[in-house]
Amino acid sequence: MSEAEGQVERRGVMQEESAAFVERRQHKRYAVDGVAEVVVADGTMLFRGRVLDISVEGCYVETQARLRLRPGTLVEMVFRVKGTTFRPLATSRMVRPGEGAGFHFLNLGGKIQAELLRLIEELEG
Repeated sequence: MSEAEGQVERRGVMQEESAAFVERRQHKRYAVDGVAEVVVADGTMLFRGRVLDISVEGCYVETQARLRLRPGTLVEMVFRVKGTTFRPLATSRMVRPGEGAGFHFLNLGGKIQAELLRLIEELEG
């Protein structure tokens, strides 16, 4: 098991132990280990981190940055997973300052969506 997979599992355990945890995801997440750069669309913030999991709708980026993002903040992402570079627009969904943030992809173009689906098929295999 890779270090990233272990972190995803630990993060998931913490969530499941919370009495307030409600699973809202509609798509399965897949553990990955990639690098990411995220820029808030208005240019007020840039941070780097590691992509720990991905789905057809979004991803989670681990970072030590003390993020101050409101839910719904528009960002531009560039991340690399398994040799493929993705450049989606996304919105922040949840933020854990000093830990990371979850993002929801927006309007993926045909090429990005095809590459994302190919990656997920590979991760399922």
